[in-house]
Amino acid sequence: MTAESLWCTIPDIDQIRTPSSMMFEQGAALKTMTKGRLVTNIKKSDTRNMFTYELSVVVPSLANYSQKILKVTHDLMIYPAKLFHEQSGDEFTAHDDKEFLTQLGTILGSDETRLIIAGLNAQVRLATEDD
Repeated sequence: MTAESLWCTIPDIDQIRTPSSMMFEQGAALKTMTKGRLVTNIKKSDTRNMFTYELSVVVPSLANYSQKILKVTHDLMIYPAKLFHEQSGDEFTAHDDKEFLTQLGTILGSDETRLIIAGLNAQVRLATEDD
């Protein structure tokens, strides 16, 4: 006789959108938009049930110069997740994946981030003109 499982319903992992997966999606979008001139690097660290992700924009053609854009932290429960905009100092708290995506968009679409992206793109153009 097989014992009845007393475990909760375990969600399908393909249905869970984590902060890091959404950050990787946006990294792929930036690479496509800039035709590979700009890419992202997402550095992960974890300590005592806290997970931290730092997203930087990287310029491969400029010796992998990088500029940190944001930091995200969360515990094992994933939400709430805290987002910190490295340029403005603004902090956000997301209680679910929809809030996270909205707040991630606020940071990635901010004037500070736009100026960084424009400046890095200009540096790439200047470097290719010098060659």
